[in-house]
Amino acid sequence: MSVSKQNKPNVILLYPKTGLDLASTIAPPHALLAIAAPADKAGYNIRIIDQRIEKITEYSLKELISSDLICVGISTMTGTQIRNSLDLAKIVRKLTNAPIVWGGTHPTITAEQTLANEYVDIVVVGEGDITFIELIRALENKQSLREIKGIVYMDGGKPVATEKRPLLNIEELLSTPWGLIDVEKYIHKNKDMYLKDRFRVLDLGQTSRGCPFNCGFCSSSSIRDRKWRALSAENSFNMIKENVNRFNLDGFWLRDDEFYINRKRAHNICESIIEANLDVRFYTSGTRVDVFMRASHEELATLKRAGADTLKFGAESGSNRILKLMQKGVTVEETLAANRRCMEYDFIPAFALMMGYPTETMEEINMTIDLAYSLKKENPKAHIETIASYTAHPGTPDFNLALKHGLHPPHSLDGWTNWVLDDYDLKGEKLPWYNEKERIYIGNISLMSILADSSEGIVKSFGFSNRLIGKLLKLCAQLSSKYFHMRLSNKRYKFAPELKMFQFLRQSLFRSKSA
Repeated sequence: MSVSKQNKPNVILLYPKTGLDLASTIAPPHALLAIAAPADKAGYNIRIIDQRIEKITEYSLKELISSDLICVGISTMTGTQIRNSLDLAKIVRKLTNAPIVWGGTHPTITAEQTLANEYVDIVVVGEGDITFIELIRALENKQSLREIKGIVYMDGGKPVATEKRPLLNIEELLSTPWGLIDVEKYIHKNKDMYLKDRFRVLDLGQTSRGCPFNCGFCSSSSIRDRKWRALSAENSFNMIKENVNRFNLDGFWLRDDEFYINRKRAHNICESIIEANLDVRFYTSGTRVDVFMRASHEELATLKRAGADTLKFGAESGSNRILKLMQKGVTVEETLAANRRCMEYDFIPAFALMMGYPTETMEEINMTIDLAYSLKKENPKAHIETIASYTAHPGTPDFNLALKHGLHPPHSLDGWTNWVLDDYDLKGEKLPWYNEKERIYIGNISLMSILADSSEGIVKSFGFSNRLIGKLLKLCAQLSSKYFHMRLSNKRYKFAPELKMFQFLRQSLFRSKSA
């Protein structure tokens, strides 16, 4: 069906596939919604296309392009999404001369390297909420870009980086322009990985931005200067209530890096949820072990009554030496204590673990496996999200440590397309401080941890229409989970030929999902 000229957009925003995009993991493209909000309010015709849920072809893009097109924006992270971003950018370049604007964490941190690619015209650095509307206006009116803060662009064949844009006051930002997407496609209907008994769960976005901590593996500190900024408790609650009622939700997710840092604010939000009788369950992206342990009985009891279900902890390692090297600011003993405290209040703790840090020994990796199973033994509800392989990212505090130990990062944008945290590093590109056998062991541990704790959730997320097939696959997932728990808890990960089948299936899914 063709699009009439008057309905064709001034601005097209693309969110490429990330790889294995399961129904239970697909959240609204909040980065694009945030930058679209001011432009939408100003009257521009914005079209957001999310490749995870909508097929993008040369024909479908051609139908949207007109002489009124001001620019095409692409948001991307390091890894598989860059490959898909480049594929889309090539199609765009074939169809139009409109500038291609890149943004997101990877372009922000590697702005000039990203700009060097022929399919990138402008890079938005950092938070683009205000930058993007200023850029649209300048491009539309053919004005100079030099006065726009927070961009990098080419001028006379040379890269020009404008003045850094200060961090934004998020109280002044516009609410999410939900009308630009089909929200129903992002509501998890009895498929959510965490709120398994909820029928309508939606990622509502953030009530705060940033994180004041300085974990060595995280890029947040370089993007947001270790500054934590939040909506007031009243405005946060109003956002939650409005969206719960608007979309008839019985569950939601807040993607704040650190929702609980200001415990009084979090407590007030929870009290408001209780007073309003919202009858919802929810979880948040980040919960620090030390912040949780400082919370009072009243705060945790109120958090539970408000509907908090799962608390996601970054436990990271079973070695206190590695935790100190990471500048994590917590200990193994504190993580174990937090796990026990979750039992007191009937929270489900979901722990993220990591291995393969520079200087980390295989003995220390085994300590992390021991921690995972100590957590599960003490608290049967504890969930181990994964024991992920460390992947060094530019802009993180310990990136130089990785360089010191032999890392040779890519020197071009397309070189980062395979920089995926849970792939086997057979060539030693990402973990050069280990020998080949050790890298295979790390790959085995990572895949086993996924199959052990997430198999059922992955199967459920596909939502098979054939109930018999769904039940059979669920049974297979349960058996797989028990088998790999047994293998991993006994550290039988060195010889695992059966993983080749799962690796093949996973890579096939990645290829089909990224095609």
